[in-house]
Amino acid sequence: MSQFEKTYIGKGTQVKDLNIIRVSISKETLEEILKDHMVDYDGKEYLVFEVASLKEPDQFGKTHTAYISKKVAVPKGSKARKSKI
Repeated sequence: MSQFEKTYIGKGTQVKDLNIIRVSISKETLEEILKDHMVDYDGKEYLVFEVASLKEPDQFGKTHTAYISKKVAVPKGSKARKSKI
């Protein structure tokens, strides 16, 4: 059985009156991503991440979260792990 492990990389907010999400990611997190989370496709490296809306804004008013999903094999009866860089 496989599930997805999420590595949270940043948070953001929707730009007023536009369908755009502005996400902030720290330099340290970017360096970690470049080292460990790039995906190779046809000899080029890509960063693949997802942005999802939060159920309610956090204490700083952020309405969205950004994360990298990685498919992992999980033994029966276990749950996928969530991590934060």
